[in-house]
Amino acid sequence: MERMIIDTDIGTYYDDAFAVLLAVNSPEVQLEGVTTVYGDTRLRAEIACKILEFVGAPEVPVHAGVGDPLGEAEALMFGFEGEGIFDDGRPTKEPEKEGAVEFMVRLVRENPGEITICTLGAVSNVAAAIRQDPEFVRNLKHLIIMGGVIVPIVDEKGVTRSPVEEYNLNNDPVAAKIVFESGANITLVPIDVTLRVPMTQAQIDSMRTASSKSGQMVHRILEPWPEQERLIYLSVGIPTEHTGIWLHDPLTIAVAYDPSLVTVAKLHVAAEYAPTVILRDMLIRNDILRTIPKKKAPNMSVAVDVDADRFTELFADRIINGGF
Repeated sequence: MERMIIDTDIGTYYDDAFAVLLAVNSPEVQLEGVTTVYGDTRLRAEIACKILEFVGAPEVPVHAGVGDPLGEAEALMFGFEGEGIFDDGRPTKEPEKEGAVEFMVRLVRENPGEITICTLGAVSNVAAAIRQDPEFVRNLKHLIIMGGVIVPIVDEKGVTRSPVEEYNLNNDPVAAKIVFESGANITLVPIDVTLRVPMTQAQIDSMRTASSKSGQMVHRILEPWPEQERLIYLSVGIPTEHTGIWLHDPLTIAVAYDPSLVTVAKLHVAAEYAPTVILRDMLIRNDILRTIPKKKAPNMSVAVDVDADRFTELFADRIINGGF
């Protein structure tokens, strides 16, 4: 049984919500809490409360966390907080009074070697916990991070399809560097791997007729998504034909209890700034945080491949038949 905290910027993208739904429908997971990060963390906490209440898991505590980056950073994308999720009203469940960082520090301290944290957004809460408690890293069992780009995806036309500006880590570069250099037991699930796990159209269609609450929530979230996605892609200069319902964050959750879903390599990955060519803007930028492998002693495990079909089938089955 994996005792887990999900640390999330839920609301901006669909897949954070899907990750929470996968966790509550996975018997291998004991979900100890959901913590929110980046931007309006109180609203994000309300979204998490709504999802947990809707599917019948209101006992899972939700804690609002750090909203502002630890250093100067600018949001790369705008969000559509709560669209589709609040269709039938706000939740009666409320976030806990204890803040996310305090909750993480307390739970990890009280349960050394037992708690896994999966981060699905900026790692500000974890970095703040590391700063607050010198023993936090030593007591934490596992830190699984959805973020970074290790081996960019280049299609048959020579077009790079994975983003240069990976959203989660660039939303708080200072926090990313603190976490990467902390000595924690880290598994990185980069976006070049998660872009290999889109839902099939048949799986998406199956959510429309699902009797489970989780399936109904997935359908509600996906209904407004096509136009949201088009606007997001246009705002950051990504070709709009490169679309899909990517399961970035759910894969990160599943790796915690079934690491056989991915192939990992032990690597040293540095979080640092490097000159970056931005073809869409015809310039070179020096303010993008990159995840750069180096020939040094490994500091983390990195997912480099994924059993895509097995994972997407697992996700669809758990959402439709998982019990919530």
